[in-house]
Amino acid sequence: MTLAELKEKCEEQGFEYAYGTFKETPTPPYIVTTTADSQVFHADNIVFYRKNMINLNYIYKNKSQAEIDKIENTILADITWQKSDESYLPSEEVWQVTYFFEIGG
Repeated sequence: MTLAELKEKCEEQGFEYAYGTFKETPTPPYIVTTTADSQVFHADNIVFYRKNMINLNYIYKNKSQAEIDKIENTILADITWQKSDESYLPSEEVWQVTYFFEIGG
């Protein structure tokens, strides 16, 4: 999966999506992804393969098992991921769960 494919999958499932940040914060639920790190396989000054470590932040006000199922069983169905505990962001009055995984790039 690439970042473009990830964006497409998120939007197909009805989530507003941004890589990095939104220009204007949408009404939850929405998804924001960031690249935490990347690893590059290269030789002779040519990059042959890149792995990006991605954080997918699911932001919501009201927990929805249907939305969690869309993320875990459809958007991230073909990759191995780990998930953080839910955390409340009082300054924004929202909840956040982060999924961690690798994708090619």
